[in-house]
Formats: sequence, C-alpha cells, structure tokens
Amino acid sequence: MEQQNQIQKSQSQLSIAKQQKTLDLSKEIISGKISIAPIEMSLTINETFDKAIVKSVFKGEAGQIGFSVVNVLVTRFIDSFGFSTKLNPVQIETLTIDILESFQYESLEDIIIFLKMARTGKFGSTGRGVDSNLILGDWFPKYLDQKAKIREELYLKEKTQSLNSGNAVQEYYAKMRAKKAQEEKETKMKLEIDEMVKSMDRTMLEETISDW
Repeated sequence: MEQQNQIQKSQSQLSIAKQQKTLDLSKEIISGKISIAPIEMSLTINETFDKAIVKSVFKGEAGQIGFSVVNVLVTRFIDSFGFSTKLNPVQIETLTIDILESFQYESLEDIIIFLKMARTGKFGSTGRGVDSNLILGDWFPKYLDQKAKIREELYLKEKTQSLNSGNAVQEYYAKMRAKKAQEEKETKMKLEIDEMVKSMDRTMLEETISDW
C-alpha cells in the first residue's frame, strides 16, 4: 500500500511539473521573450505524447494564459498567409476559442506543430482564405489521423522491444539451466567413477583405464 502511494505521489509530482513547464513556455511566448520559430523547428509529433494536455494546464486562473498564448499563435498563423482579406479581431478571438476547445485533450505543442503544418500546406492548400471550418473541420482531423498513426508505430516498436527483451531473458535462463544440468551430470559421473575405483589398487586401476 505504501509503495502504491509513493508511485501515485511520484506520478502526481511529474504531472504538476509538466503542467508548470507548459505554463512557463506560454508566458514566454506571450511576453515575446522566446521566438516561436525555433520551437516549431525543433518540435516533432513524437514529443507531444509526453506533454501536459491543454485541459489540465489552462484551468481556473490559468485559463486566461491559455487564451492569450493561443491567441498569439493564431494571430501569427493568420498573418503568415498572403490573402488580401484577413480575419478581423472578433474572428481571431473566435478561432482562438475554437482551437482551445478542439485541442483540450492535446498539448500546447500540438497546437504549435499543427499550425505550422497547416501553414506549410501539409494538409492541403487553400485559395479562398482560412477560417475555423477549414482549419478545424478539415485540417484538424487530418492531424489527429497522422498523430494516431505515429502513436501506433511507437506502440508496436515498444511492444517488439519488450518481446525481444523477454526472449533475451528466456534465452539467458535456458543457457543457465543447460549449464547447471551439464555440471550436475559431470558431478554425478565423477562420483560414480570415484565409487567404482575406490576399492581398486594401482594395478587394477591401470588395467581398467587401459580397457577404457
């Protein structure tokens, strides 16, 4: 019971640390202390599986931080397109809220990667501008599909490694059992020989060895 409590405590501390890391990153993005471009370049979808989800981070008073950081990301995303007609502040605010709700079970890093992939045409091009319907109705499901495939690949890889590790352990114990059996066989043979020759004198022993 005590060990289980220790594990739960450790998991809770790890979860809090992840949430705080996301909050710190959000504050740096909002304040402009950190550039988004290097983050985009270094992030991969594989890394998002170990990040705190939006719903767990931006709750209560931290909700405003969540809105502000996503608003910065969305504004930057919209400004990256060369369309003559841009979204107005109300539309950007609405899109910010929609993205927060859609990504509540994903991470802030997911939002950053998704917007980069959408901006660079990974989900298809658009000649009519961008809006919430296109971004979240068409591109977002494609992102989730891609993430699901990567998650499955990682699962199969870990499963294979686990099986290989298990086989290696089994092979080790099989070798140890075979070695022990051989040692026991040799010990038994030695005892039988000792028993057989203990009453022989030197002449009889030499004759027996010669016969063998």
